[in-house]
Amino acid sequence: MLKSKINPTSIQFYKSILLTFITLLIMWFWYSGLMIHHVWDSPFNYKAADPIYYLLDTLWISKLVLYNSNSALVFDGLLMVSLLASLIFPNRLIFVRFTAILLLIYHVLLNTKMGYHAHHLFALHFALVPFWVKSKYFVPAFLLSRNLACLTYFTAGFFKLYHGAWLSMESFSAVLSNQHAAYFYFNPNTLRTIISQCIIQNPSVGLLFFGTSMLLQLSFFIGFWTKKYDKLLVIGIVVFHLMDWFLMNLGVFLSMISLVWLFLYQINQHKTTKSI
Repeated sequence: MLKSKINPTSIQFYKSILLTFITLLIMWFWYSGLMIHHVWDSPFNYKAADPIYYLLDTLWISKLVLYNSNSALVFDGLLMVSLLASLIFPNRLIFVRFTAILLLIYHVLLNTKMGYHAHHLFALHFALVPFWVKSKYFVPAFLLSRNLACLTYFTAGFFKLYHGAWLSMESFSAVLSNQHAAYFYFNPNTLRTIISQCIIQNPSVGLLFFGTSMLLQLSFFIGFWTKKYDKLLVIGIVVFHLMDWFLMNLGVFLSMISLVWLFLYQINQHKTTKSI
């Protein structure tokens, strides 16, 4: 159990580290052409089945931000300024809260205009939750964030189990073939290509990888009942995302770095409590 009283200095330290990471990440997105002013005129208008997409439309937020390249650029600049203000004035909760709102809008609009669900960005929202509130409410907010992380991984595994892809020997090989079609063409001799093609040609090996990842995600159910296995959950997060990166060529460090601290901080607090 986390201590009921948390050192505010410790909170500020973790907040500064996380906000610095997010700021550098947004700067990288800006350099890589993944900000809203880069994609505002994309022909996609993807809304999935998520109410937040329709809420932004109803409130005219998406129409306002995506009105033209200038409005999109103003939004991106506002997000960057908000992040810097959160770093410069760490005791002003209004800046962190405003940043969290802008990040959510950014996430939704990026998904809308890119035409796919960038689910890995949810890690940023979960990681920021404990810093929305005053230090006296840090513990419940922290535990909420940690449990949301556990819920996300568990449900990802549950829906793999529920939809039954594990019942098809060819399922993972087919996904891998589709995922890497362009990569195989342009990089025919890399280690990733060699290993991926070996897995594609041996569907039983692919099914083993798929089943292992599903069980790894399902194991986060343990996190709802006890915190003594958090070290194993940290290892699970790292292994899962590294394999996601290597086999599926999906983003890794964003989710991994943002979420791991939720479990490492829990472990550190547990050690501190025992030593007192």
